[in-house]
Amino acid sequence: MTALEDISATTSSRNEASYNLVEQDLNAFQETYSINNVVVDLREFQSLLSKIEDLIKQTHIPDFPEEAFVIETHSLCLSLKNLSTAVEYNCFKLMSNIKSNRGNVINKEKAQFISRDPYDNKKYNDDELRYLVTYGPNHEILSSYPQNLDLKRKKKQSSFNSSWYNDFPYLEYSIKNDSVFCFCCRLFGVGPGGEHAQDAWSSKGVSSWSKMTGSNGKLVKHFKSTAHASAENRLLNFSQKKTNVDLMIDARRREADQKREQLLKLNEKIIISLIDVARFLSRQSLSFQGDENSEGNFVAIIDLLRRRDPVLDQWFKDASLRPYRVNYLHHDSQNEFIDLLGNAVHKSIIEDINEAEFISITTDSTTDISHKEIYTIIIRFSKNFIVQERIISLTELNSKVGEDICKYLLDELKKCGISTDKIIAQSYDNAPNMSDKNIGVQACLSQHLGRKITFIPCGVHSTNLVIKHGSNISIEYVNCFGILQELYNFFNISAKRHSLLCESLSKTEFGLLVKDLSRTRWSDRYEAIRAVFTSYQQIINTLQKISETDSEKTTKQTAENLLNKLCSFSFYIVLIFLKNLMAMTNALVVHLQKIELDVLTAIDTIQDTINVLEKMYQENTHLESMVEVARKDLEKLNIRVDLNKDLLRLQRRKKDLKSLEQYYCIIFRKIIESINDELKEYLSVLNSKSKHFVHLSPKCIHLFSKEEAKQLQLIVPRIDDHELLFSELQLLKMKIAQSNSMMNVWEIIRASTGYPRAQKVYNYLLTLPVAIATNERCFHKLKLIKTYLRSAMHNERLFQLMLCAIEKDKLDGLDLHCLAKQWTKMKDRRIVIPSDN
Repeated sequence: MTALEDISATTSSRNEASYNLVEQDLNAFQETYSINNVVVDLREFQSLLSKIEDLIKQTHIPDFPEEAFVIETHSLCLSLKNLSTAVEYNCFKLMSNIKSNRGNVINKEKAQFISRDPYDNKKYNDDELRYLVTYGPNHEILSSYPQNLDLKRKKKQSSFNSSWYNDFPYLEYSIKNDSVFCFCCRLFGVGPGGEHAQDAWSSKGVSSWSKMTGSNGKLVKHFKSTAHASAENRLLNFSQKKTNVDLMIDARRREADQKREQLLKLNEKIIISLIDVARFLSRQSLSFQGDENSEGNFVAIIDLLRRRDPVLDQWFKDASLRPYRVNYLHHDSQNEFIDLLGNAVHKSIIEDINEAEFISITTDSTTDISHKEIYTIIIRFSKNFIVQERIISLTELNSKVGEDICKYLLDELKKCGISTDKIIAQSYDNAPNMSDKNIGVQACLSQHLGRKITFIPCGVHSTNLVIKHGSNISIEYVNCFGILQELYNFFNISAKRHSLLCESLSKTEFGLLVKDLSRTRWSDRYEAIRAVFTSYQQIINTLQKISETDSEKTTKQTAENLLNKLCSFSFYIVLIFLKNLMAMTNALVVHLQKIELDVLTAIDTIQDTINVLEKMYQENTHLESMVEVARKDLEKLNIRVDLNKDLLRLQRRKKDLKSLEQYYCIIFRKIIESINDELKEYLSVLNSKSKHFVHLSPKCIHLFSKEEAKQLQLIVPRIDDHELLFSELQLLKMKIAQSNSMMNVWEIIRASTGYPRAQKVYNYLLTLPVAIATNERCFHKLKLIKTYLRSAMHNERLFQLMLCAIEKDKLDGLDLHCLAKQWTKMKDRRIVIPSDN
């Protein structure tokens, strides 16, 4: 679809979205919106209109880009439409306020009902303001004031002192709240200069009596602040007005306020742009800095934006727009943006976890580029019956002892504010320090929490071990992978040999480069087998060419040895068998890595794999036919095959051997049988962990009994009545039975809000972990972020970048306007942006 088609297809929806957006903004209309804001918006309107002339000039070019012209025009029209609609509505609101506040006579009968207690503060109209200003600050004089007993015991100032009125005439005391307020900031705190005003002095009240006085006390600090000075100035201006129309007399002041408001909006736009660039780089796992700050990606992208945005470029060029010539491109500023984004993502994740009813925990470790042992913690939970797995911690831990890892888990959960009461299950790899029943993390966690936490071994690690143990019984299998590793090393250690192989592979459409054999991920070996099988002829041709033409004797000899090994019948037939076998096991491993997978679906998938392997085991004809297939394939490649010679060689070891088909059939069946037995053993573990949930699946729901409901009441927290649970599931039984998969069941349960106990049980089931694949995916991001060029990165910054790179949906959903305001509050800034007040 072209960009023009995309515009035509989405215009109506985008218009509707823009109307909704404007409507939301208008509903959130701030009463602080003034004539100055209208003027600032009109200036922005004027800036947009000036772009029309540039668009018209584009059409004068002989071969102007029509598609780009239409896209820019469409975008400009949307911006003009949204802005004009907002300005029109705001003018309407301002006009209504002006009319309602018109008149200079105070309605004293109405005014007498206005409370002067500062705690009863609200948004006042001009008449009410004039009434309060006429009477002045609320100086309550009491014979005694309420005392703070804690402060009194410490022999510190424990109550309000009316003598403070003398030194600070704008100070007010609230009897209702036993706290003090600032009269100026309470009534006139909103406006230019009030961006850093503290809410306590205007709406909440201050009652830290022991910290009020002194040169560094709260009273002196506040009444000397710029926020108070600007509020006091607005109070004086208001008291001197002769009409009710703001600042109409002082045209210069109005113009200055307009320019200030315009500068605040410009500052906000710049900060949002800088944060957005940081978001892009962290999202894509890209580095921020180069060898020098001026050459880093962050600065380079800002320079790119400046070439496309004259306003942004002018801000950096005009030093008068930037107090103290700040530009926030320094690496310290970049780190602040990273912290801001990472903390916002982390906060959002923690909020989701705290809203969840149940959680499961997984952890794993890896060694990074700087040789540090890095642990990640992943929390699995269900949000509206959509399973999520989120990272909450990435920390260096110099220990592999189960007790130490357990304490690390509990400390990180406490630091994040996550209740351990919600933990229902845990999953780790099969290492003894993690999975041992006595000293592993799984045992330590249950001991620390004082209750049994269900442990489910990682499905992916368990399946990888199944393949490893099941295949090591055959020397032919071990030799096959030894040859594959030799082949990989031979071609990848030399650029010249690698180039020759690539040249040969380029002549065919389906050629694949030889791949390394992973020591930890046995499922990756399937890719290595598939690559050699697919590119077998090209690899043979390349080895022949090297053995005949290479000038180095050692290289020629190695190529000849590899060629002989690859052309052997025993290697090729094992290669065919393993390709077929590991295609099935690899499909299982890939399926087990899915986040949305639940335990019951995992059990069904493993059982299906077992069934297929048993069928392969029983089909002797299929296994025996592989000998003939291998022979024909090799003959097509002009490779001589002497089956009789191979048979005689094997008969020296096994005298009762009658044929090659018999020999290889025995080997293949042993491998299949071993893998099958290992899978059955793991399946029995899963069945034991979920035995009371197995009849919740669509195909077994009709078997669900009251006794199982009673057991589930003991397992699932906060199930008040097992008979009610049984009744709810009986009512849902028909719908569940008609579902094709557990994914459909989640949709049914999500919509069944009238069945709280059934929802709780299925929520519990969905939260049970199947694998720790998300931890492994985090390590993949770790390798992309912490490279040898960034090996000195400290762990806190690494974690922030990891959060942004992994939790992209959370990062994309952040409100940059809110982040810009948070950025200004992190510390005193040289520049100011519009306030929410």
